[in-house]
Amino acid sequence: MIQKIDIEKFGLFNDYQWKDSVGSKELFRKLNILYGRNYSGKTTLARIFKSLQDGLIHKNYIDSKFKVTFSDGKEITQDNILELDPDFKIRVYNTDFVNENLSWLHNEDGSIKPFTILGAKNIELDKKIRFIEEQLGSIEEKKGILFTHDTETQILDTKKTQLEQSKKSLNDKLREKAVEIKRTSTIYNYPTYQINTIKRDISKIKPETLLADDIIFDKTRLLKEEAKNDIQKLIEKKPNFNKYFEEVNEILFQEIRATETLKHLIENAVLQEWTRKGIGLHKEIRDNCGFCGNPIPADLWSKLDLHFNKESEELRNRIRIKVVALNNAKDAINKFVSLKKEDFYQKLHPEFEILEEEWKINCESYINALNQLISSLELREKDIFNSTIRPECTDTSDEILETFTKFNELIEEHNLSTSSLKEAQEKIRLELRMSEVAEFVKNIEYEKHNNTLGILEADIQLKDTASLLTKKKVEELLEEKRKLEAEAKDESKGAELVNQHLAHYFGHEELKLVSIGVSPDIEFKITRDSDDAKNLSEGECSLISFCYFIARMEDEMKDELNLKKLIIYIDDPISSLDSNHIFFMFSLIESIIGKPKKYGQLFISTHNLDFLKYLKKLTSPEKHQPIPTVKAVDGRQHFLIERKDKSSTYIKLAPKYLKNYITEFNYLFDQIHHCANSDVETIGHTYQYNFGNNMRKFLEAYLFYKYPNHLIGLDSRLGKFFDNDSVTINLINRLINEYSHLGENFERGMEPIDAEAIRKIANAVLNRIKETDIDQYEALVESINE
Repeated sequence: MIQKIDIEKFGLFNDYQWKDSVGSKELFRKLNILYGRNYSGKTTLARIFKSLQDGLIHKNYIDSKFKVTFSDGKEITQDNILELDPDFKIRVYNTDFVNENLSWLHNEDGSIKPFTILGAKNIELDKKIRFIEEQLGSIEEKKGILFTHDTETQILDTKKTQLEQSKKSLNDKLREKAVEIKRTSTIYNYPTYQINTIKRDISKIKPETLLADDIIFDKTRLLKEEAKNDIQKLIEKKPNFNKYFEEVNEILFQEIRATETLKHLIENAVLQEWTRKGIGLHKEIRDNCGFCGNPIPADLWSKLDLHFNKESEELRNRIRIKVVALNNAKDAINKFVSLKKEDFYQKLHPEFEILEEEWKINCESYINALNQLISSLELREKDIFNSTIRPECTDTSDEILETFTKFNELIEEHNLSTSSLKEAQEKIRLELRMSEVAEFVKNIEYEKHNNTLGILEADIQLKDTASLLTKKKVEELLEEKRKLEAEAKDESKGAELVNQHLAHYFGHEELKLVSIGVSPDIEFKITRDSDDAKNLSEGECSLISFCYFIARMEDEMKDELNLKKLIIYIDDPISSLDSNHIFFMFSLIESIIGKPKKYGQLFISTHNLDFLKYLKKLTSPEKHQPIPTVKAVDGRQHFLIERKDKSSTYIKLAPKYLKNYITEFNYLFDQIHHCANSDVETIGHTYQYNFGNNMRKFLEAYLFYKYPNHLIGLDSRLGKFFDNDSVTINLINRLINEYSHLGENFERGMEPIDAEAIRKIANAVLNRIKETDIDQYEALVESINE
């Protein structure tokens, strides 16, 4: 069905936007009643629908621009008008229809295009047609294949709606997550991330995609890194421990041959070392022993010199030098690796920490080995004549060299990372994003939802296949029925159906459509009492043309399968008809179209308030659900077509008083109330031109009920109502006489009333009603403000 219409340019419509005038929450419904005064734009709107029917822009609006939105989301504009679904049947009754099909208004011969309907009964054909009709059944009667197809279609539509809602729900979650990732620029840096992107990411998720929290924390920190300086590599040189070991052993192996040794010192290394130190404290310094106080024997110094000879002192000196060298080697190895974790990129920190620990262990082992060498030397120094001392240590030089190599490999990776930092960080961003998506998929049970959608889609496919088979069967039966009906159709019966409507609904026995000729060269002519009708009145033209349209619609309504796509637009069918004819016009619409509900969507426009009153009684269609996600609403809606100025027409929701009361009295009061309470600039073109007529009709109705004496006229009633206030009465009389009944004042009627005078008169009348009958005034105001 048609949901809404936007009109940038088409006749009286300019820059009309549905959402600005009607609102985004309201749409056309199944039954749409449109009210508008003459020249407000009703015919213009009907011609947009006629353009859709013809697949061709109306010749008077070639440069038009409009957009008609259908319930399936399809938008038809002036540029793609031929793309309208061919199953849609849009049928418009307006002056163009009359001109195209009933040419008595412009052709002297009065010929009319014929159409065929089911002719006289053929027993055999009728029997076959009835059998097919029984098979087809009826949706309303809930039987037959038509009902089966309708049920299948409804179930299918429900399933499709359920699928769309489920997809929308899931897509909403995906879209919301995509926006979240898009906005988290410090981590993901993906400004174009959207729903299609997250769907693509989801398809790439693997079990290892989801990262642990500590890994996410570490990777997030890496994103904050900036480029670091290159690090100088270590010298990959094996430590000299083997050399030190050999040199120390050489010293330790050296034997000292004293000229004359003191046995008791040789046997006691501690005593010997104590003695050697004592020489330095006593020789040539003291004559007495600093320990016991006894005199030092004169020959003691010569004996000790023989014991501590030059060779032993040289060995001691070598030992001291080597100990210093080994201590220096210890200091050197400690200072050899001065690398800091902070110098490396964060991603290398774990490996650096492992190497740092490895280096510390190897370094400690190396220093311990050197300490063993030093301890051996120091022991030999104290026991200089003992050449049996041997160090026990392990050489870790190879392990240290290997650690140096590993450090250099790490340094090389660091230096290379500087040039590829951006690439590495992009890889991290991808890993973090994919982990975030994997966590999201897990939390919303994406796989479960997706499986549910798959099952639903498979179910829909099965039901769609079944529905298509049923539809095919229906189409086959309908096609067979059409062929049978074509054999029984008779163009002359089209004229008879029109005549039946004229006689039954309008009592016009004298006017008839008569078929002339033999098929396929049949024409219709209008006759009055068997003679060619000439000079038909406007009212008679209206009756015949509308009966003709209705008869043609009856034939369209026989297509049961496509009834939901039949859109009927009836544009202001009332023209110069009295009240009885207006009622019968309504009765014809109600009987043939309204009550059977054999249409997909119905539009009826009118300028006549009496007809509008009857239209309120049209059989209301079932509740209408314009959008699957919106709850069903009443199948009927009332609209108002209003012209603001010469080139500005609007469609809007009809005010409640016009919809609910449908009385001209309420409408006229609203028109006067608007003029009384509007600024001069905003009263509006239409209100100015119609004000004289509106005021006269309102006062005639109001004052007659107030003073129901048929012996007095409007002038007397005005005098009574306004307490003979001559100024006000004269002003009103001038208004309702000169601008309502033109007479000799035709030229004055071509000019609108001054807006300030309109406000003054409107306020005078309303204030007087308020003074004399406050209850009536307040009730009227309440009726137009509901």
